[in-house]
Amino acid sequence: MGLVIGILTTVGVILLIILAVLLLILCLILFVPVRYRARGEIPAEGKPHGIIRLTWFFSFLSYSLEYDTCKYEKNYLSQLKICGFRFRMKQKVPKAAAADEKKSVPGGDDAGKSAEEEKKPENEGQRSGEAVQKVQKLQEKDTGKERSAQGREDGSCKGEEQKGEEIKGKKPEEESEQESKPEGKSNKESEEKKTDSHKTAWLVRLSGMLSSFFKAVKETFQNIQYTISKLCDKIKQIRDNIDYYIDVLTLDETQLILKNVHGEAGRLLRHLRPRKMKVDFIVGTGDPASTGQILAIHGMLYPIIGETVHISPDFEKPRLEGEFYIRGRVRFVVAFAAVLRIILDKKTWRFVRRLKKEEMTNGRKK
Repeated sequence: MGLVIGILTTVGVILLIILAVLLLILCLILFVPVRYRARGEIPAEGKPHGIIRLTWFFSFLSYSLEYDTCKYEKNYLSQLKICGFRFRMKQKVPKAAAADEKKSVPGGDDAGKSAEEEKKPENEGQRSGEAVQKVQKLQEKDTGKERSAQGREDGSCKGEEQKGEEIKGKKPEEESEQESKPEGKSNKESEEKKTDSHKTAWLVRLSGMLSSFFKAVKETFQNIQYTISKLCDKIKQIRDNIDYYIDVLTLDETQLILKNVHGEAGRLLRHLRPRKMKVDFIVGTGDPASTGQILAIHGMLYPIIGETVHISPDFEKPRLEGEFYIRGRVRFVVAFAAVLRIILDKKTWRFVRRLKKEEMTNGRKK
């Protein structure tokens, strides 16, 4: 009995430890923020470059994406690090390094080619001449054999043709004797029967074509009538559904639910907003009117972005250059809490039940 109690206590302790570890991991995921940073530059001369970096739990887990057209072969580098170890790293060979390796070997390709040309034998022309003569001799032998074979075949074919002509000469004489016999009245009677059968067959075919035509016309009109009635029923059903949805959305309780969702979404967006942001650009489209429109849009967004985004116009020529730096953090518990507040509200479930009841009454779902 004591042994059983000891085993049960050991199993219980192990289960408690596993549960505690799972709770600890869940708390870390929910409460430890994911930090993000982004930095980039568009120079006046050169190509743009930038980097995005995500870190979690003191860089225990990190991900970075770097974009640089001059540094990497496919313009970007993506890598994941877990506890300092890299996984799925797509390291690209830098273009500059490959060019330096080629330059480091002075005249590598030309030197190799010249050495190979010097090693060629001087009697290469003599060998090629002997090979050509051998090929010509072989071709002459082959042509002689072909001519002799063709002569034999022609002789055999002529003998067979003569025999065939003698046999054919006898056949026409026998056929002419058989055709000379008079057929008489039987031919006229057979011709009359054929004409009568053709007329009856043509009449039967015409009647069948007319009956099939009228049948097809009747079926077409029936299908059109069925399609129109079905379309009218569908339009009526859609109109009823739209009226029902409008009635549901205009209820006071539905307006409160939408207001609650709007408030939670705004709270979540404020949490996702960068803690620090600095954007400084010089923008010019070459057209003063369109450049002025860009400045107008920037002025409309000023209450939201504030002084973190600065745009200097250039009304004379097309131009885009500048730099940006963004830093912030995200906690999953904020998004999880916002979703829970919406789900646990009784008004939300009543709204969902109304939608399901509408679908059941109008027959869209069974």
